[in-house]
Amino acid sequence: MDIKTYISSGVIEAYVTGNISPEESSILECVMKNNAEVMQAVFEVQQIFEQLATSQAIQPPAHLEAAIRSKIEFGNLESVGGKIIPLTQKKKIETPATNFPMWMKAASVAVLFGLGYMGYEVGSKSAQLEKIAQNNIELSTKVSNLEQMNSMIMNSKKIELKGVENHPNMLADVYWHTSKKVFLEIKNLPAAPTGKQYQLWAIVDGKPVDMGMYSAKSDSTVQEMKSVDNAQAFAITLEKEGGNATPTMEEMYVMGTI
Repeated sequence: MDIKTYISSGVIEAYVTGNISPEESSILECVMKNNAEVMQAVFEVQQIFEQLATSQAIQPPAHLEAAIRSKIEFGNLESVGGKIIPLTQKKKIETPATNFPMWMKAASVAVLFGLGYMGYEVGSKSAQLEKIAQNNIELSTKVSNLEQMNSMIMNSKKIELKGVENHPNMLADVYWHTSKKVFLEIKNLPAAPTGKQYQLWAIVDGKPVDMGMYSAKSDSTVQEMKSVDNAQAFAITLEKEGGNATPTMEEMYVMGTI
C-alpha cells in the first residue's frame, strides 16, 4: 500500500465527516493502528475541521450586550420606575434563599438571550441541524459495529477465491471467523447483469451450502454472509436474482479451498 497516495485519496476526510462506508472505515482504523503517519494525518484533519467549526461559529451582534444589561436589573426595579405587584393579598409566598451571585444570574440571562439570537439566526437551517444530530447517532452506532466487525475480520482466517478456468483473473476473499461468521469481499468480479446476482457457496462434506447473496446495491465491497461450520472450500456463482437452491456450475467464477 502506498501510504501517501492513501492519505491523499480523501478517505481520511470522509472518515472524519462520517461520509464513509463501514468497511472503508474499518480498514482505515486498522491502518491507523499500524501506521503512525496515517494516525497523524487523521489527527491533523480532525484539528482542521474543529478549527473550521470554531471560526464559523455565529457571534451575537455588539448591541445585544446593552439589550441584555437592560433586562437584568434584578435588584433595583423600583429605581427605574418599576412597580412590584403581589400575585395575591391572601398569602405571602416565601422565596427560597439562593447562593447564586448577581453575576451568575446575569450570565444565565445572557446565555438565554444569546441562544435565542442564535436560534433565530439558524432557524432556516434547523433541518440541517437535525440531520447532523441524526448523523452523529448513526455514526456512533457505526463505530460500535465497525469495531466489532474489524475485530472479527482481524482474527479471521482469510481464504482467497481465485478465478476458475473460464474466468481467469477474477478474485474475491472470504474471512471466516471462529464464531462461524463469514464475510465476503469482492475484489475483481464484473457487474452482475440485470436479473442476475452473485451467490456465495460453502463446500461442506463435499456438498454445496448456500451462504447468501451478494448485494450490488450495497456501498461496500465487504458484506457479512451466512454462518457456516466445517467448510472445506468456498465458491461464487452467478445466479438468478434471489439465488438458487443449488449452484449453476457453468456459472462459477471463483473458488478457494481451505
